[in-house]
Amino acid sequence: GHGEASLESDFTETLDNSGVTVQDLNLLTNDTVPEDAAALLINDPQADLSTLDAAAIKTYLENGGHLFVTTDLTVSTPNLLAEYGMTRQEGLVIENDSNYYLYGTAQTCLLPNLSSNEITAGVTDGMHVFTPVAQGIVKGDSTDDLTLTTLLSTSSTAYAMQDYAEATTAEQGANDPNGPFNMAVAASNSTTGAKVVWVNCANLLNSKGIEYVAREYASLLIGGNAQLLTSTMNWMIGEENGVVIDSKSMSAETLTVPAKATMLLGLLFTIVVPLAFIVAGIAITLVRRRR
Repeated sequence: GHGEASLESDFTETLDNSGVTVQDLNLLTNDTVPEDAAALLINDPQADLSTLDAAAIKTYLENGGHLFVTTDLTVSTPNLLAEYGMTRQEGLVIENDSNYYLYGTAQTCLLPNLSSNEITAGVTDGMHVFTPVAQGIVKGDSTDDLTLTTLLSTSSTAYAMQDYAEATTAEQGANDPNGPFNMAVAASNSTTGAKVVWVNCANLLNSKGIEYVAREYASLLIGGNAQLLTSTMNWMIGEENGVVIDSKSMSAETLTVPAKATMLLGLLFTIVVPLAFIVAGIAITLVRRRR
């Protein structure tokens, strides 16, 4: 009921392979989150939660519920995230380290660092998570009952461009804060059992957007994002994390042939092998004539 983006088949199929069934929930026609909902997904809302909606989700979380949220930098953040120690880092994240954004694209097409923990355990080394056009998340201090865990982060050379709407270049301004920035953070409350994961990127679960930007790498990046979603859901509902998508590496190993081997192979295939066929042909011809 807040203009959320529907979950595309690339992601619903991955969840289904992990045993998770997706159903729509409209808080305009339901005043509560069903008690049997294993987790709640709010994908790229175009408006902040109303007071009644926020209250319904807050009650669900206080009873041990689980919430996964993706947000757009141009839309107000769901106001209940601050209660779990997470606030928005204003500005568009620009990455200066070429190892942290997709080759041949803008510096906003981020390939953030993936933290290694039980939440991301299903995302293998051969996978990459892609967060094009994103904002950072300011992580508060953990408390006795609230634990905050970084899932995705930028390099230390990244910065948050404040005046991105008017900017014509990617040059850092005087008021643009430096990184590193958290792109995704998980919060868990040991008292209530609530678990909340926030990814401050509206395009995380946007297959068409990723295909438009990433082109030939799209299927690999969508797969990595889908695996992150599934791994997070498994962590939330207490299922064992596993890989439900075949890992594919984006990098190809280079075959290096030494110069000496190249010379020997050249002689073999250009001189030795042809001579062997000639000799064999002469021998076969002589044998046939003698018969």
